[in-house]
Amino acid sequence: MIDRNDLWLWGQDAGSHHATLNNCWKLPGENRMGPVEGSAYLGVPNICRVAMGNLPEPPFFDEAEKLKEIPKVVWSVIGDGGSGRTDGGNTDLQAVLDVAKVYPNITGGIMDDFFSDARMAVYTADVIRDIAGALHTQNLDLWTVLYTHELHKPIAEHLRHCDVITFWTWHGEDLIHLEENMSRLESVLAEPRPIYQGVYFWDYGASRPMPMELMKHQLEVGYRLYEAGKTRGMVFCSNTIADIGLETVEYTRQWLNDHCK
Repeated sequence: MIDRNDLWLWGQDAGSHHATLNNCWKLPGENRMGPVEGSAYLGVPNICRVAMGNLPEPPFFDEAEKLKEIPKVVWSVIGDGGSGRTDGGNTDLQAVLDVAKVYPNITGGIMDDFFSDARMAVYTADVIRDIAGALHTQNLDLWTVLYTHELHKPIAEHLRHCDVITFWTWHGEDLIHLEENMSRLESVLAEPRPIYQGVYFWDYGASRPMPMELMKHQLEVGYRLYEAGKTRGMVFCSNTIADIGLETVEYTRQWLNDHCK
């Protein structure tokens, strides 16, 4: 069985996925569910609070107050690819350090959409080492997002300085290779790292609903990987689509009830 304490929500502002490039992912409906509501609805206790389209903006104290009852929160130091304020060498690192001094449930910082060529050119492995070092002074971990389609890139030195990896399959059709790609990730790592499987409810890579057979496949494979100790848990994306009537969301809620303790 999966320990619910090992489950996380990818938490972003309500409506932020629909708003991206005039709903480039072709999402139906309207999203009003925020991260805290999404956490409760899915039964997923912990939250990765990640900037999307530059929101929320620092300082983060008001937003952290909303999350104070969440057991564990990881906050983005580098936001999504549309968060320009954390491009070009800038980060939200200091804002995360500041808010973590006040809210002890904040346990780390995370880098989203990090392994793009543009970001890697600016945020070298040495820069990532320094970001991790600053977080470690407050006993915070450095997390990162890594996509399966980025495994071919020169990422080993960057990953060396990351404490936790969230591993995502952007294109739904690639989920059939999930176990193979997990093995590829393990071969890239210089040293073992905690890995969390990223789980999508929507096929963002194809801008379409996630086919149910692929939804079931990623959950079933994810369960095997967790039981085998290859992953530490799962991160579900996201509250931003949890209330728009997706069959994948309702299936996952029941699946979690059946497979979690």
